[in-house]
Amino acid sequence: MNTQTVALLVQAAGTILLFVVLLLLYRKFRRPAFLDWIASWEFFLVGTGLLPAVREALNQSEVRQIPLFAVNVAMLAHVYFLVRGVQRFRSERGSSRPVEMLWAIPILVVSWLVTTPLLPAATIAFVRAAAYAYTAFAFARSPGSAGGRVLLSASFFVWAAVRVFVGFAALRYGRSEGVGDLYAFAHFLEMFLEMTVAVGIILLLFEASQDELKREMERLVESDSQAKEMGIRDRLTGLYNRHYFNDVIRRELARSRRHGMAISVLLVDVDRFKEINDVRGHQVGDEVLQFVANYLTACVRESDLVFRWGGDEFLILLTQADEASAAQKAEELGRSLPHIPGAEHLQPTLSVGWATHRPKAEFPRTLAEADARMYEMKLNRKKAREARERGPVRT
Repeated sequence: MNTQTVALLVQAAGTILLFVVLLLLYRKFRRPAFLDWIASWEFFLVGTGLLPAVREALNQSEVRQIPLFAVNVAMLAHVYFLVRGVQRFRSERGSSRPVEMLWAIPILVVSWLVTTPLLPAATIAFVRAAAYAYTAFAFARSPGSAGGRVLLSASFFVWAAVRVFVGFAALRYGRSEGVGDLYAFAHFLEMFLEMTVAVGIILLLFEASQDELKREMERLVESDSQAKEMGIRDRLTGLYNRHYFNDVIRRELARSRRHGMAISVLLVDVDRFKEINDVRGHQVGDEVLQFVANYLTACVRESDLVFRWGGDEFLILLTQADEASAAQKAEELGRSLPHIPGAEHLQPTLSVGWATHRPKAEFPRTLAEADARMYEMKLNRKKAREARERGPVRT
């Protein structure tokens, strides 16, 4: 067994190994580009396997044309699928267009012209060199691991140089084998380059998979944050709900004790809300609650928190607010409410009760104090409204 045959066997083993790596990567990542690369190295393996048959038929020109034509077709098909795979890898394009099936026509024509030989035998080598150079440039500009890109680009640049050497040898000696053992060395080098290509693709995809994993983790964190946010928000008004208030008040009370700051609460009730629901319907009632929620949020500071307490009641937690500030804010909110569209002739008002939390006092007592003031205001307004509806008393 001569050196060139050993070199071809070694390169075939390297091609099979690269082919297996591409199959495994396709099973893992399912990227369409790998299907093209699998086809590319299938054709490359076929072409490499037919080279001994071409050499055996050197002295039989007519018989030699059959395996030589097959080798040329296989190598040009290898080039086509390699380049198409690179393009699909960079653009993430998945489906193939029917017109792309016409690739077989120019490959068959060029293979026949080289075999005839109307074109020099070096044509296939130079076409492969051009394809490898394009692949090297494409990988150099692709996103992903810097190490993977450098390794792939360098491998294909060297491979292009090897093919240029083989092409010039064919022009000089009439056939590539004319350079003797250097031709066998070219096959050994190409086997090594196939291994570096496999490693480069693995590195490139490893970082890509790490980036994808990072993005997935970010999406999960964002989704978890959204789920938590939905759990502490009232769906209708978008305000914090009563359940979240229990967490907030513990934190604010601890801060109040630590820094000696006063905190106050306002309890807000929408007057005539049941009447609006009964007369105008629940949709208008929901719109009233949404309007009030936006109004209350706009009327307080960023450090204050507004909660939907339940039904038509709202709670406002005023941080760093003493009794005078709480009483003033309650008076402002209860004085007037902007016109609410859809609630004509039944325009609601707000009854607001306030209380300032006293040190060492139980917070439920603070809430009860605010609640008592709110209901006192609500009852007074109801009596006043009923008196207006009855008209002046006759004597």
